[in-house]
Amino acid sequence: MVVLEGVSTRDAILNASMSELERVGLRKLSLVDVARTAGVSRQTVYRYFRDRDELVTAVVRRDEDAILQATRSATEHIDDLREALEVGIAIVLRRAREHPVLDALLATEGDVLVPFLASPSSPVLRVARPVVEELAAARLPGLGVGRLRIFADAIARLLVSYTVSTPDYPIDEVAEVLASICVDGLIP
Repeated sequence: MVVLEGVSTRDAILNASMSELERVGLRKLSLVDVARTAGVSRQTVYRYFRDRDELVTAVVRRDEDAILQATRSATEHIDDLREALEVGIAIVLRRAREHPVLDALLATEGDVLVPFLASPSSPVLRVARPVVEELAAARLPGLGVGRLRIFADAIARLLVSYTVSTPDYPIDEVAEVLASICVDGLIP
């Protein structure tokens, strides 16, 4: 594969990483194979990413940025916290369910992926918390910083849990129930 015109070298490396992750999984991901698939040298990959962990984090971060942007866009005009949360949860769960690399890694390497996603330093949790805080703060301005942070952390952890262990129920139903439980428990 050759780096496509109009695609940055960084994006070509990330695209190649996605392809390689789907093909060989996380344990066997090789920067040499990523470079070959991207049509760049191994040294070029190292110019952008210090090591494999940094590369994998960048792949995850790019996908979650797209999901969070979709969530922000879909909820920005919804004033009700429960409704906004329901829409946001549904978007995240739907995208996770449709993600081919996530499905492949959960099926073959869940023992590696789940701790990565659920750890306190997880890039998913680090990015999801502020988005949930932003969503709740705009709709419940008097909530208080401490309660807001705990609320956002709980929602982010629920999303990770439901992402790595997909429920059998319809996504919209899960989103509705989770939003209701979280918001009804928040408002005195």
